[in-house]
Amino acid sequence: MRLTLKRIIHFIVFLFIALTVVSFPSFIHAETQVSISASDNLVFIGDMITVKIIVKTTDDIGEIKVNSKENPFDIVREFPTEKHRQNEYSVFEKKMTVMFFKVGEFNIGPFDIDLLKSGKVFLSKPTNSIPVTVKTTLKSEDKDIKPLKDLIEIKGNPVLIIGLGMLLIGLIIGIILLIWYLKRRKQRVPKPQAPPLSPLEELELHINKLWEKKLFETGKAKLHFIELTQLMKHFLSRQYGFNAEDLTTYETLYFLKQYEKDTALLDNMGYTFDTSDLVKFAKFEPDTPVMLRVFNTLKEVIEIYKRRLMASVVNAEEPR
Repeated sequence: MRLTLKRIIHFIVFLFIALTVVSFPSFIHAETQVSISASDNLVFIGDMITVKIIVKTTDDIGEIKVNSKENPFDIVREFPTEKHRQNEYSVFEKKMTVMFFKVGEFNIGPFDIDLLKSGKVFLSKPTNSIPVTVKTTLKSEDKDIKPLKDLIEIKGNPVLIIGLGMLLIGLIIGIILLIWYLKRRKQRVPKPQAPPLSPLEELELHINKLWEKKLFETGKAKLHFIELTQLMKHFLSRQYGFNAEDLTTYETLYFLKQYEKDTALLDNMGYTFDTSDLVKFAKFEPDTPVMLRVFNTLKEVIEIYKRRLMASVVNAEEPR
């Protein structure tokens, strides 16, 4: 059979149609794109970086879940996922605030994104990664270490010094034993203990005592916020029953959202913890307006709990 030009053209057309039919499912398959971006890639230690994750898909996806392995940064704040339509795509936007506390070259990402349909993982896709350079704010003169001074020669008889030391130790032990013996003889009647304060009463009392110390006025703002973080986490442990004192700020706020739905309360708690972390880790120097806002935020938190407590008492007293 002779191959004419007409037969060759018919064969090419047939081959094109066949390939189109075979690959048709791949053309109609849903398209999914994931990407991340960062507000900065050259920062100092403690600088906040806003990371945005965008997922575009034509699948009917209900929500996304961001997974990551061990990160060289801390996630200090995570925002709710936003979802909207863009032509034939469903677009998900996830924002988070991260901070680096080490100097060097790092990467943000890649993250594994799970696309959930009816609560189950429908598809997983990795994002790209973003290189970040982290520098220190220290100057060259701050890194100098002065040499140690020469040892001071102590003259005297070592045997006499050891003997005096043993005598002093014996005297101290004798005084301790005497005090213990006198306390045992007194046999004091234990005083009745007052009922423990409620978590809210304890929080309000400790906050007022902390501000009365005036650590901020004496240049000890970092110590002030260390104590503030401790008493806030102790309150959350008593109020909600999870071990906030052993958790990071991000973990504490994450568990708080499981128990608390009041957005005003969550926002105030988030601002207090975020400001505390900036002062403790990022060398942020708060001024008087910032300290006043933190104090007023804590007052508002206490008032929210008090109003809730009053409402529960009134509801309990109303006849059914």
